[in-house]
Amino acid sequence: MNGFANVLVLLSFLFSISCCNINKEVNYQYNDIVIKRQDTCGKTYFYYQKGDIKNDGVIWAEYSGINDGFKGYLKFEKDGKVTLLSGDGYFQSRNIDTTIFDFKYVYSYNRPKIGENVCLIMLSTRYEKEFNDSLKTGITIIYR
Repeated sequence: MNGFANVLVLLSFLFSISCCNINKEVNYQYNDIVIKRQDTCGKTYFYYQKGDIKNDGVIWAEYSGINDGFKGYLKFEKDGKVTLLSGDGYFQSRNIDTTIFDFKYVYSYNRPKIGENVCLIMLSTRYEKEFNDSLKTGITIIYR
């Protein structure tokens, strides 16, 4: 039993190291507005940027475990405001200017339609990309 416990400790250590090597970046651009997404271990951050002006505020999602993550939408408005609509996940914010960047919870009966100014966001950028490409969103999305 002691050997088994050592193997479990070693496996959990290796898994935590591999998890924390996640460092992806995605840019969602509509006109001159960019929402910059940064993925790290257990958190994804969203920042608002218009032209050369960066906003200090941030919206982030926290997650852990196999059955955790987030799913939602970015909705770009004509007046420059962007709303992150959360369908699933635990989102929080700090120092955001809600006149230009905000988040709200959305339910399945009132979720937006993917289109010219709306795209899907989710923890898995692979599936997010496939979904947004298939529905032809008008938002330019660059995955790095």
